[in-house]
Amino acid sequence: MSDQRKKLVKSLDKVTSAIIRLKEKSCVICGSENQMGNGHIFSRKSYSLRWDLRPDGNCHNQCWSCNYRHVTDQYPYFDWYIKKFGQKRFDELRREFKTIRKLKDYELEEMLLKYKEIYDEIVCSKNLPF
Repeated sequence: MSDQRKKLVKSLDKVTSAIIRLKEKSCVICGSENQMGNGHIFSRKSYSLRWDLRPDGNCHNQCWSCNYRHVTDQYPYFDWYIKKFGQKRFDELRREFKTIRKLKDYELEEMLLKYKEIYDEIVCSKNLPF
């Protein structure tokens, strides 16, 4: 992977996590508001869902503890998702995860610009001091 591509992926990870943390204030599993981050229902190794911001998508706010636990015990996160969005949507998301999607650098750049705009819109609408 080129240095430029690595930088794009890292920047997308960072802005996606910031958006998720602004949209959802607490951990979807335990309700904690400490040490929040972007949790992925299905592994972020799949670019098809790594930066999925849809409300019923792959990314949701999780505390560090629940996110770490998901590595060895996926049930609590899967259970939450299915109860919230349904088994059918969970199965659809899993199919998307299994779909190989190769993104070109220019597609990552376009996504990064779009996500930065989304981030700015959320910050402005909440009148946050940063």
